[in-house]
Amino acid sequence: MNIWNTYQLAADLASEALSQKQKAQYYIACFYLQIASTVLPMYFLGYSYYLNIVTLASYVATLAVFHVGAMSVYKACSGYKKAGVLDTIVVLSLPVCIKIQLVYWLSYALIAVLFAEQQSAAYVWLIYSFVAMPVMVWCQFYLIKKAVQQNYA
Repeated sequence: MNIWNTYQLAADLASEALSQKQKAQYYIACFYLQIASTVLPMYFLGYSYYLNIVTLASYVATLAVFHVGAMSVYKACSGYKKAGVLDTIVVLSLPVCIKIQLVYWLSYALIAVLFAEQQSAAYVWLIYSFVAMPVMVWCQFYLIKKAVQQNYA
């Protein structure tokens, strides 16, 4: 995996020297790097915003769900010659993410209204913060995989 030489990597892409699996691995590695480079320094150094152990655990769970989800979409796409895995993930992610974000914001608003004045609100937000991101990522890949299975055959 070439992680530094952008020009050589572009040449490899242009000559179609990278497999779909390699492209998926680049995509997954980029996601890992983005999470690690933004979340971990804040957690370990205590800068920018308060990040507790539950939130860190949520990010770790999100990474695991992302990896499994991306690989499941790769496996679903590899059986068909219709479209590449990255084309599938990138293009289908927009409409899927719009739907997921609508549900996220509606559930967020509902929780805010229902628990605004209760003592248990802190626990609800703690659970919500742990569950929301991994569930959203799981839903994204599940819906993409389902669309692939229904339409690529």
